[in-house]
This record gives sequence, C-alpha cells and structure tokens, in this order.
Amino acid sequence: MNRRTFITATAAASGWLLLTAHSPYRQWVIYRQTHLVILTSRDDPGADDLGEKVAARVRAALPDSKAAVGRGPKVQRIASLISTRQAEVAIVSRANALAMVHGSAPFDQIGAIDLRVLARNDDYLLVCRDDFPRAHAYLVAEALVDQGNPLGLFVPVPASAEIPPHAGALAFADGQTLEPGDAK
Repeated sequence: MNRRTFITATAAASGWLLLTAHSPYRQWVIYRQTHLVILTSRDDPGADDLGEKVAARVRAALPDSKAAVGRGPKVQRIASLISTRQAEVAIVSRANALAMVHGSAPFDQIGAIDLRVLARNDDYLLVCRDDFPRAHAYLVAEALVDQGNPLGLFVPVPASAEIPPHAGALAFADGQTLEPGDAK
C-alpha cells in the first residue's frame, strides 16, 4: 500500500469513528428514567445545599426513587432542561421560579414554563413541570413535609401561592390517600 492510500484510509477511518461516537444523551435519558434527578445550580449555593438534603431525604423515604442532585452551571440551564422536558424537578429561588413562570429575564429566551410547586420553604421552591405524575408528587411531598419536617418545607396553600402547588402535593397536604390508580 502506498503512503497516500494509507493516509487517506487512516483519515477516513478516523472521521468515521468520530462521527459514529456514542452520544452521552442516551445515558442521560436512561439515568433520568431510573433516578429522580433534582436540579440545582452552581451559581446558587443555598439551593445546592438544600438539594443535597432533599435528595437524601427522598432517598431515605423512597429508596426506589434513587434521588440524586444534578447541578447545572447556571439557573438558566435548569429552565432550559425543564422547558424541553429533559428534567422534571428543580430547586430554585422564589424570584427565579416566578421569572420562569412568566418567561421574564433571565429566562426570556426560553419563554414561560408552566411550573408547579411540590414543596417550599421561605427561600426556595422545589418545582416541577405541570405534567409531573400525581402519585410521584404526592410521595415526594410526603417524604419532605412529613416526619417532623427538619428542612422547614411545606406545601403552599393554593389561594396564597404565586405558583400553584402540584395536584399530587396538594392531595397529600389535604390528607387525601394515594389510590393505586393515581398515576397522573
């Protein structure tokens, strides 16, 4: 084989390998299907700290959830992941949650996101998309608000909530029982 043919074949093989490389997106999809990923952002240390405590609490109460914290570099990344249905749950400040709901700065490029609150404290909201399964919301609220409530989290009352509570979280707060058919 001459040198030119060898170099051309090597370049073609290298290009083929690069173009057919595995994308990490598939692994992310599988990970999201098997773990409850609670997003936080590195630019908000308070949300990140609360996220670790929430994930630990949910894992303890619901081991099958395999709750874990996923950290984005900025809160805009969290909004992007939630709005594109690549993520379901996040801990954000009240101001950021309101801006996401209204699609205002710094989320104006993303647009309004129909969020619901699973639980909150005075500073942060655990939010999800409106299509988060009702039974999941119920169980997460129960894991976080019940058992003495050391994190200070509560389910907001609909009339006073700037962002409405999720129907599943509200069902827990109202003392309703979780029925086997409550998948949504």
